Amino acid sequence: MKRFVLCLSLMIFSAFTAFVFPAIAQNPVVRAVLFYSPTCPHCHKVMTEDLPVVLAIFNTEIEWVYLPTEASLEPDELPPVIGAMGDRLQILYVDVSSAAGGELYWATIERFEAHDLTGVPNLTVDETMLFGSVDIPEQFPGIIEQGLAQGGIDWPDIPGLAALLSQMIPFPTPEPTPEEITSPTEASETVTPGQTLSATNPPQTATPSSMIPFDQPKPTVIDKIKNDLVGNILSIVVLVGMIVTFVVALIRVVQQTVPQTSSLLSVLIPLLAVVGLFVAIYLTIVEASGAEAVCGPVGDCNTVQQSKYAMLFGVIPVGALGIAGYLFILATWFVARLSTGRLSDLAIVAIFGMATFGTLFSIYLTFLEPFVIGATCAWCLTSAIVTTVIFWFSADPMADALDRL
Repeated sequence: MKRFVLCLSLMIFSAFTAFVFPAIAQNPVVRAVLFYSPTCPHCHKVMTEDLPVVLAIFNTEIEWVYLPTEASLEPDELPPVIGAMGDRLQILYVDVSSAAGGELYWATIERFEAHDLTGVPNLTVDETMLFGSVDIPEQFPGIIEQGLAQGGIDWPDIPGLAALLSQMIPFPTPEPTPEEITSPTEASETVTPGQTLSATNPPQTATPSSMIPFDQPKPTVIDKIKNDLVGNILSIVVLVGMIVTFVVALIRVVQQTVPQTSSLLSVLIPLLAVVGLFVAIYLTIVEASGAEAVCGPVGDCNTVQQSKYAMLFGVIPVGALGIAGYLFILATWFVARLSTGRLSDLAIVAIFGMATFGTLFSIYLTFLEPFVIGATCAWCLTSAIVTTVIFWFSADPMADALDRL
């Protein structure tokens, strides 16, 4: 009898391990942390257009949780940390402008030694960081699929993250309104915090308002400047300097009071063009490949390079236009130096014409950084300054060449 009971127990245990454990193993989960700022337009796009679709595709249900705060929140104010806890994909939304979110963000930067890669939106998966509204929607789904196939990806190894996760609590389920009670069909199309989102029957339009109201008021110009305060102030200073330089140079050309440029300064034109060429080549590589730019201590190059303004007509990298411009200046400078007569004068005028176009285009791009994009690219500012200085140095030879033509 004992032997029978023992055999029966072993059979039950074997059946349990054969069916239950594989079922558990077949339910891997990918976990990621998104760092965002409420005033960041690229963050807004990722949170309202891209991630809701990804969450609906990879999950059959989602529970929304949040980090409670001591102070009460305004009706339109979101908690500093919100979690979408799906059965296959879990994303933590961290507001870097909050105390808790900012502390976790800088802990992440320190942990992965990413001081040259600061900026939001930043999606951290394991030890991989994705930046901007281009890389995240393009690369994140592939990372999820690969992670699920390999048994899942745990939360990134960020100091303080485990303690923060332990404090998260579910969103309260709101009481149904009279309209929802009388119209259950219509009410079922909207998923509210604390409820679950079914991927087999998702809302007709995958918007965050059907999950968490990430739609915040559009950032003002002041908000955009504050988003990268030091870098954007530098952009504004450079922008003002470029405009003043351009206007003064044109006035002197028209009034024929251009200061005489020494031969030494004229030699600086090709040297500056070489510097600008290297910058343009680097920016083209970053823009075309989607690689992360090394920004240095000031600015947020990745946000700028991943914006729609980094591509002409959505196809040609702006850096490629810079390469063409600097090569043209170098070629015409050599023509001017090695030839004589009318051809030399035409080359000198052509240098000024290209520098004029480049300066005007650089003024436009520099204006976009603080006032439209809300971020500054140090590489772009370098190219803008180089182009403006070439424009200034080419004004005197151009005036003399025009007199001879």
